[in-house]
Amino acid sequence: MGRILAEKFLTIGFGGNVGVAGRHGRFWVRLVAVLLVSAVIGLAVALLGSEASAGVLGAAVAALVSVIAVGAQSDWQRRADAGRRRPESLEIVSPRRRFPLVRELHDPIAVGVHPAEARELEGRVDRVPSYVTRDMEPHLHAALRRGGFVLLVGESTAGKTRAAFEAVQLLRPDCEFVAPATRESIDLLLADWEAAKGCLIWLDDLERFLGQGGLTTSTLHRLLLSDPQLVILATMRSHEYDHYRDRVEMELSGPAQEIWRQGRAVLRQAQVVHVERRWTESERDRARALTTDPRLVRALAGDARFGVAELLAAGPELVESWQHAWVPGNHPRGAALVAAAVDARRAGCHGPLPVAVLEQIHEVYLHRRGGVELRPETFSEALTWALTPTVPAGANSLLLGDVQHGLLAFDYLIDLPAQDDIPTSVWIAAMDTASLHEAYAIACKVYLTGDFTLALPVFRRAAEAGFGQAEAILWELDAPMRSAQEGLLAAQHRSRDLRRELGADCEETLMTESMIASFSFHCGRYLDAILLYRQLLGRALPMLGAEHRLILGMEFGLASSIFASGSYDEGILLLEAAVRKSAYTLGAKNPTVLDRRKCVIQLLIKAGCNEDALERLTALQPDCTDLPSVHPIVLSLRRMDTLLTDSQS
Repeated sequence: MGRILAEKFLTIGFGGNVGVAGRHGRFWVRLVAVLLVSAVIGLAVALLGSEASAGVLGAAVAALVSVIAVGAQSDWQRRADAGRRRPESLEIVSPRRRFPLVRELHDPIAVGVHPAEARELEGRVDRVPSYVTRDMEPHLHAALRRGGFVLLVGESTAGKTRAAFEAVQLLRPDCEFVAPATRESIDLLLADWEAAKGCLIWLDDLERFLGQGGLTTSTLHRLLLSDPQLVILATMRSHEYDHYRDRVEMELSGPAQEIWRQGRAVLRQAQVVHVERRWTESERDRARALTTDPRLVRALAGDARFGVAELLAAGPELVESWQHAWVPGNHPRGAALVAAAVDARRAGCHGPLPVAVLEQIHEVYLHRRGGVELRPETFSEALTWALTPTVPAGANSLLLGDVQHGLLAFDYLIDLPAQDDIPTSVWIAAMDTASLHEAYAIACKVYLTGDFTLALPVFRRAAEAGFGQAEAILWELDAPMRSAQEGLLAAQHRSRDLRRELGADCEETLMTESMIASFSFHCGRYLDAILLYRQLLGRALPMLGAEHRLILGMEFGLASSIFASGSYDEGILLLEAAVRKSAYTLGAKNPTVLDRRKCVIQLLIKAGCNEDALERLTALQPDCTDLPSVHPIVLSLRRMDTLLTDSQS
């Protein structure tokens, strides 16, 4: 009898259906249920059992109740902490509810819609023209009805955010509206997930949320699998979306490539709806029917090269104003401020820049254009000009925001062609200003430019925070943060988490397990590494294909482990085959291929095969002439050249 009651107790105590409506009181109801069932068990044992067994079972029940209560209290505390932090993590917060309902949102500008010229209408200021139905709406509405992850892609000012806003007002008016403010807010949302079930998650400018610490395949699956009613609605500029085309992978290497893969994996889960910048004739006909709005009338009469939404947001007018500002005596300092803010966003800093930072980094742009010969205005005058709307009634300005909270370049400017290289000072400012996850992504871009000294401090910060890939980069740069054994333990812990969340065969899990094999190699556990690599290749090859970069890396890791274990003849043949395959797939001058050729030389030197090592070193050096002089491969080749030369003398 006691055993049966205990089983019922465990069912209720660990998540059984307690039949309570509403999610906010679930903690207290479960705790009361635990206490009631405990009392029933105690009473039953007292009536039916011996005094000794009653005492033993009573003590066990008391201990179990204590454990459950402590766990429940800890869970309640975690949710309470997340609830207190919720307002600062969201773009829009309702004073009456945890999250506002979609139908309570009356201002499209608050969710990211670009304002148009202000117009007084019925005693109020109207900054958003009447909505014109777009041709792609049937596809968007069908995707929203299916639910899941929906992504609108189009150029800046194409009308993506407005179309998304109008669609959810029509189809999802009673959903709770959750708009994370930063990528880190997504983790907070997961911590407080009970409060957000059945909601609509709004991710305007999706690139701000992609990557470690934000939206990965892991977090995406956790969100979607836990709630079938959930909708994630995102927008993304075409220029950013194009960064994740398959052809771009060939241009990347190292950490930037891994970040790219993670982003692409997320985008492949989306139902993509494309929004054209230039309106079709049928869309323009529908706009002409709204002749009561003079802003639409003017936009329709504008240059046909531009879209109606583009003209409403004053995008072309802003570009012309920026270009003309460089004229000596006009607003060159203001133009330099805008250029610095634009490059900060190009670098990957998506949040507002403090005014003090802009004041420091804009001087390089003035110097590039002529410095004092431009007769620049004062900083205060420049700031006022850059924040002034294009027309008195106000549509958009070149810089958005305010002095107190920071400034952001209008996104229409970011994708303009023929822009110069980003100055070093801007890279540094972007990494210093951004959150750690965003700074890590920026550092990976810096890594690709060859200026590794700039990226190293951020890689160290990221490794200290537990970023596995950052730790792997530091090992490649001969600047590890901790021992291989500590790295191995961290990778094993991460692998267990990913297996629970995504399963053993997810690409992210396989990548982490390949790091376990790599750290095993660095620990000198060559036989363990061989076994791990062989098991991984058996699982990953059928899923990813023979030319996938992860497969190429596993094959090279396996060959390296076999060689290092003492099987030199077999190992060198496998190493040569792995390098040939990488060169064929990635290109002979790809940095990953050059790095693998360098690693072969290092293995040969360690094995005492100096003559073979010197021959391969001599062949590799001419292929590395395009790399910067401070590139880790170049520095490593110099050290090995010195070592081999000294050994011959």
